Amino acid sequence: MKKAAPWFYHDGVLEPGQSVTLADDEARHAVGSRRLEKGDALTVFDGRGTIADAIVTDIGNRGRKVVLEVSGTQTVHLPVLPIHLASALPKGDRLAVMLDMATQLGMNSFTPLDCEHSVVKVSENAERRWQRILVEACKQSRRPHLPVIQPALSPVALVQQLKGAVWIAHPDGISPASLPQAAGDSLTILIGPEGGFADEEVKAACDHGAHKVSLGAGMLRIETAAVALLAYARLRFAADE
Repeated sequence: MKKAAPWFYHDGVLEPGQSVTLADDEARHAVGSRRLEKGDALTVFDGRGTIADAIVTDIGNRGRKVVLEVSGTQTVHLPVLPIHLASALPKGDRLAVMLDMATQLGMNSFTPLDCEHSVVKVSENAERRWQRILVEACKQSRRPHLPVIQPALSPVALVQQLKGAVWIAHPDGISPASLPQAAGDSLTILIGPEGGFADEEVKAACDHGAHKVSLGAGMLRIETAAVALLAYARLRFAADE
């Protein structure tokens, strides 16, 4: 069985016959971890749905420069039902786990929620770290669309902007199996901090048509609840991909 070509990210135009130079971190990964050499085949994606077959044509600057030639491209359209995750931030490395798994499960955008009971706040340079996690998850799962990172918002401010179906994780909610069949043009999943959403945050979401969804007895960690609902949504609406 032929081994699949490794994936690499290029934030730029990809066209047949084009010469592309990988960014420093991608070049180091290609030469250091993947041990690619001149003539090796690989796949490049631009994070916006374009996938390209390419060949390594040059390696320079002690492996810190990798030049490719694109041989062919294809475009993958976004799923019919985009899924957006809006979540309070877990502590430490658990945030990286959540973003990684959410991307693999098809998350299209991520909004950090600044909730009344939030403990973790968005730190300086956080978006740059998150972007790297999303890129690596796309490469791992062969997903050509890089999720969009949105500015942090309070739940009350966010729900006023939302269209489509909204699920809010809540212990008093209904079972996911009881949710309406149609999700509309998009689906947004709201996950609160481990102390839970404040009453006014839940009310604001429900006033804008959100469905409270329970994941059973017990209190789940933020990343566990997010992954559980994303996995359920992906399975339920798989026919729309």
